[in-house]
Amino acid sequence: MLLISGRLSAQHFGPIANGYYSGIHAAKINPALTAYTPYKWHLNLVGIWANVNNNYLSLHLPYSAYKYINNGMAPQYKDENGNPKFDTSWLHEHINNRNKHAAAGAMLYGPSFTIKIKRWHLGLVTDATGLARISGLSENLAHAFYKELDSARGAFQYFYWDKNNNVQIHKTTLSTNAWISAGANVSYSLPMAWKKELMFGATIKKVWGMGGNYLQYDNMTLHQVGPDSITLSGTNVRYSEYYNNGKGMGLDFGIAYVYHKPEYRQQGGYSDKHTRYLWKLGLSVLDIGKIRYKDAYYTTIVNNNTIGWNIRNDQNKFQNQGNGVGVADNVLNELPNMKHVNRKEIIGLPTRIAFTADYQIMPDLYLNTTWVQSLRSRYSVHARHQSYVMLAPRYEREFFEFSLPVFLEYDYRSLRAGASLRMGWFYIGSNSVVSMLYTRALRDADVYMGITISDLPGKWRDRKIKEMEKKKSDNKAHDCEKM
Repeated sequence: MLLISGRLSAQHFGPIANGYYSGIHAAKINPALTAYTPYKWHLNLVGIWANVNNNYLSLHLPYSAYKYINNGMAPQYKDENGNPKFDTSWLHEHINNRNKHAAAGAMLYGPSFTIKIKRWHLGLVTDATGLARISGLSENLAHAFYKELDSARGAFQYFYWDKNNNVQIHKTTLSTNAWISAGANVSYSLPMAWKKELMFGATIKKVWGMGGNYLQYDNMTLHQVGPDSITLSGTNVRYSEYYNNGKGMGLDFGIAYVYHKPEYRQQGGYSDKHTRYLWKLGLSVLDIGKIRYKDAYYTTIVNNNTIGWNIRNDQNKFQNQGNGVGVADNVLNELPNMKHVNRKEIIGLPTRIAFTADYQIMPDLYLNTTWVQSLRSRYSVHARHQSYVMLAPRYEREFFEFSLPVFLEYDYRSLRAGASLRMGWFYIGSNSVVSMLYTRALRDADVYMGITISDLPGKWRDRKIKEMEKKKSDNKAHDCEKM
């Protein structure tokens, strides 16, 4: 099935990256925001994030997906060895005359930290990321591959031929990329009048490419000759594999501003409501950079000739391939004017711009707006994160934080509701919580979690210091009384 051929290999820790106690997590959305934290030091031990989404197939299980954990589904859903069975009838197609998109991603958020030195914060951010996506696949072609090009199963029923027996195939990109990065984060907070602050920050990264591939073709025209015979007029196909060690550099930079009204305008209980700030605004550009691979296997197929297939006679070339990559290889091998060359491949990082606005409603209650727009084209062969907008009310204390973000997600295609929780040094969340709660109808899934440690923040630290000083003073007084 070509549409879901990418292995789990769209990123955001957004709900936990905007708060006052986000610490090093803030570098995920804006490297300048690490300067606005109450911690003297903050360390992320480990974190994970995973997401899969598409607008074509949904999985309708007859039981909760959580039963996979302990193999607790009913006996009729197990094979003779007691293992879970899978029935393709549980997959539902969504046919709506739209091009199909799919994406999967995973991140291992490695040991990362920030430390405070006067007005500066210095830190290290490490992670390993894998992304796979399909963009713009024509619905008729997606259905044909899903039905394994078998006309008896209705593989071509959505090929609506025009009066000349032609149908258009939309431009499509399939891409997978994986890399590891380690970056030095530095941020600075400049105090201003009326408790305002202006912050600057950057993260400079060393990137090691772990490999990937892409397949991209431009718009093409299919012509129907018979029930099982088609021709293809004109091709412009590019395919590349790069698995040798890639090397590159990356850069995040940002600016942030904490705004308070001037004191002469702070009437009407302003200081009681806005104990930290009225607004905290941020603007950043993330993952500027690229990875260079020295010895990539690159294929082009550019011609204006007409290529024909008899699908029934050639069916063995397309069926039983195990995944869509095998199907794609066989299709490519049937096209003339194929040229191979080993060359240097340059793959860009998933560059994007992020704007954040955090408003304090009252003590401990905030409303955050985050807008992340990819600067890579949807059909680019480079690594890419999907664009989104988030609106997230948040309750936040030193050792507890809860957020209920609402997203216009997946390049603004879908409306999703999430949830995020921080308790002490543990955090967990999902940007598509309905999928996590009701797993019998899945079209997407998203989860992140991790563990951090830090010094005691803000009031807790001040309170602990005062308690220690009081205890020390009491001990001295007690010793004096004895004397």
